[in-house]
Amino acid sequence: MKPGGWNHNPGTRAKISSTRREQLSDPAERAKISEATKARMADPAVRQRIRDGMLKASGSADELRTLRAIWRATRPTVRARFLAELLEPICVSGREGDQS
Repeated sequence: MKPGGWNHNPGTRAKISSTRREQLSDPAERAKISEATKARMADPAVRQRIRDGMLKASGSADELRTLRAIWRATRPTVRARFLAELLEPICVSGREGDQS
């Protein structure tokens, strides 16, 4: 894969785009594409592969999984203290605004 994420050169991308626009402008062709998509998406394995690919592409799946695991392993009192410390600046600035 090229660095920009594209496997095609600009000319090929333009041809693909033109073909897709033509297909999508025809209602019968659009209905055919829609039915084929629905049939493919009926398979749970396909939907799972799409979800996995999107998570992998986002780059945050592993980090979020780690954070969630740590959060669940943490005692409720520690979680509460963390949230209090995290939100304190917002609460303090909100109270200062009320006093003026």
